[in-house]
Amino acid sequence: MACDPQTFQQITPQVWTFIQSEVLKQLGITITTNSGEASAKGFSVGWTYDPAAQALTITCLDKPFFVPCGVINAQIAKAIDEARSRG
Repeated sequence: MACDPQTFQQITPQVWTFIQSEVLKQLGITITTNSGEASAKGFSVGWTYDPAAQALTITCLDKPFFVPCGVINAQIAKAIDEARSRG
């Protein structure tokens, strides 16, 4: 069951690079493209990064049934906010 997509603005190339490194470190997923899908630990996500618009859209495509979309989307938003503050 997919969750609602989230779009984040002000994602500079530096912030995108930081997000990619954090995803690798925390989930073991290597992101090498500006759009795609990946799975780890029972979750599947899709993303599209537009460097010209500095916009990133992330969607949880599949998840364990017992984890609510609200929790997942809140965690994604928190991680993106932290990346923006560091990037």
